[in-house]
Order: sequence, then C-alpha cells, then structure tokens
Amino acid sequence: MGPRARPALLLLILLRTVATQERAPQPSLSGTLVIGIIGGIAVCVIIFIGILFRILRRRQASREASGDYVLAECEGA
Repeated sequence: MGPRARPALLLLILLRTVATQERAPQPSLSGTLVIGIIGGIAVCVIIFIGILFRILRRRQASREASGDYVLAECEGA
C-alpha cells in the first residue's frame, strides 16, 4: 500500500463509521413524570367539578328559596 492509499483508506473508514453511527436516542419521559402529570390533571379536574357542583347547588337552593317567597305572597293575599 503506497503513501497515498493510507489517507484515502483512513477517510473511507471515517466516513463508514459516521454513516453507521445512530443518532443518540431522545430522552423519553420517565414513568414517574408521566404519572405525576396525569395525577396533577386529575386533581385539577376534581377541583373544577367540585366548584361547578357547588355553584349549581347554590343556584338550585336560590331557586327554591325564591319559589317559597312567591308561594308565601300568593297565600298571604
């Protein structure tokens, strides 16, 4: 092998090594992080449903109270 063949061979080996290398895998989310995110979303949904339930219950109570006032006025007259 002559002196000119050696750099060409090294270049060929280098190109082959670069071509066969795989990209570094992207770090995936760990199971603990996924569970934490899902748990946080679940807690937010439960709190939202609780607030909505309380609002609807107060509206229902105010409707019943206003119905009682109207009924009392009708009976008193």
